[in-house]
Amino acid sequence: MFAKTETPLKPGTFESLLGKGIEIKGSVRSKGSLRIEGSAEGNVECEGDVTVGETAVLNADVTAQNVTIGGTLSGTVTCSGRLELLPTARVKGDIKVGTLVVSEGAIFSGTTQMGDQPVDTVSRSQETREQEEE
Repeated sequence: MFAKTETPLKPGTFESLLGKGIEIKGSVRSKGSLRIEGSAEGNVECEGDVTVGETAVLNADVTAQNVTIGGTLSGTVTCSGRLELLPTARVKGDIKVGTLVVSEGAIFSGTTQMGDQPVDTVSRSQETREQEEE
């Protein structure tokens, strides 16, 4: 009689918000999309998309389908889809992604793995120099 139907979210929308004044320590799990504007420490696991706003500060490992970062994040980011680092992003840690988009102005320090191939620019640069010397 009163059947509840779930409507899919439109791209760019979110189901849950951790606002600017919110501080979380521990694990956050969400079946839908999540936007973080406050601070979090621990783990963030999301079956949908995660957006880290410009005011957010995370010391956390983030796992989601797609991730957009505009704030500061220290930790590992794992997403099967797309990771986008906005111009205000400050990321320190390892990332494992399907697709990576880095905007001009974003700062990233760590290692990147896209698909099954790890990308380590320092090692690759050294290998290239060694090959050129031979």
